[in-house]
Amino acid sequence: MFDFKFDWNNDFVTGVEAIDEQHKELLRIGRDIEQLLIIQCIGVEQESLLNIIRELREYVSYHFYEEEQIMLKYGYSKFEEHKKEHEKFNKLIQNIDIPKLGTNPYEVLKVVKSEIQDYIFAHMLITDKQMVKELNKGL
Repeated sequence: MFDFKFDWNNDFVTGVEAIDEQHKELLRIGRDIEQLLIIQCIGVEQESLLNIIRELREYVSYHFYEEEQIMLKYGYSKFEEHKKEHEKFNKLIQNIDIPKLGTNPYEVLKVVKSEIQDYIFAHMLITDKQMVKELNKGL
């Protein structure tokens, strides 16, 4: 996969402040993972590794709940499809192999970074933008 920097830019803007602020948090977590990969996880304490996965899991739970509440509130027509994408990504994050993270953090975080990138391109930049476009028509 190509190199991707987790920097916020106008391409990510949905126009819904709550969603945009939460998406910025995912990019921050992605940058943190990226920084660990740059140093090949050398000298990184187990607690730091666990904290970043905890942050990612908490983010996914909170953000998906909040976004789904917005979709329900405004009657988004593709709610079930959107929710299924959330569930798929959430499952990937919840199933991160913690024992393997302890023994081979570089390999695990490389996969996590790739999954986050895929989610950003397939979901944030496409699915979320479509959702907001429809919701804006109804507001």
